[in-house]
Amino acid sequence: MSSKTYTVRVTAGAPDIGTDAVTQWLEAHLASPSELATDPGAGERSLRLSLDKEKVEQGARAAGEREATFLRRLIATNVAVPQEEKTREQKDEARPKPPVLRGALKLRPEQVRPVVRAFEAGQSYVIRRAFGVPQAVEAAAFTEQEREELSVSTSEVLNRRAPQALVENIDLVGLATTLIAIESRKIEQVQAVAEQLRQQQREVQEHRQQHDPGAQQNRLESAS
Repeated sequence: MSSKTYTVRVTAGAPDIGTDAVTQWLEAHLASPSELATDPGAGERSLRLSLDKEKVEQGARAAGEREATFLRRLIATNVAVPQEEKTREQKDEARPKPPVLRGALKLRPEQVRPVVRAFEAGQSYVIRRAFGVPQAVEAAAFTEQEREELSVSTSEVLNRRAPQALVENIDLVGLATTLIAIESRKIEQVQAVAEQLRQQQREVQEHRQQHDPGAQQNRLESAS
């Protein structure tokens, strides 16, 4: 038998407990294991107990606890030990923190871009209606840099403060946002091609008018 001195912190309201009593409780528990009381928490008062090292290790392993925690639970099982009042810091630590999206689950800025576009359209409409200038579409629109900054900021907020519903359905959200992002890029590309074609048609029409005497005469007659 090799003994070891253990320091066990208990609450100030715990009764006087000595080595002999804890030794008896330890041997009884190992001989007939039973459910231990919940940990009342470490307090300001320290107990110094000289116990059989192997028996304490055996009981701690069976309970799945650290040795000091196991002894504190063993004591609480045999005597009334008041629960340690949690401090504000401990209560704050116990509060569940917002889920964080990591790795492949993280939302990327390009996936959030359609959300920014939708917000842009809404705020543009509200601003133009509020000022009574419905034609000022370009003036009310975001710049490309503003869209990028908002996409990055929004993705960071969602990744760090993801609602539970988002975490539970992040695979579906990721698929939907990726598809929408791809479609948005395709629409922008097609719009750019369409605008380029319209510009070419205007240039061709102006070129024909400049080199068509009949068209010039019609313009002069129209002007007169």
